[in-house]
Amino acid sequence: MDWKKYKKELLKNPKVRDEYEKLKPEFNLASSIIETRLKKKMTQEEVASKAGIPQSTVARIEGLTHGIPKLSTLQKIANALDARLVVKIESKKAKAA
Repeated sequence: MDWKKYKKELLKNPKVRDEYEKLKPEFNLASSIIETRLKKKMTQEEVASKAGIPQSTVARIEGLTHGIPKLSTLQKIANALDARLVVKIESKKAKAA
């Protein structure tokens, strides 16, 4: 069984699906940082140096090992990547009945 099929099977379990959905914002945040960093051909160390933070902080954020970082830290990383930090709250989409 490949990963996509396995994931689809796991997400049939309501408890697994709920936990997956709870982690989605953190995963999306980390993914966007990694994707932007790689597009800019920068290492974690280069981003950290430019942001004025330790490389270990960038690694922890990208690895999702310490929860969601402070907005000020995210702003430093965005600036180091010459990117814009966007934080917003949106209404939940109506679930299909």
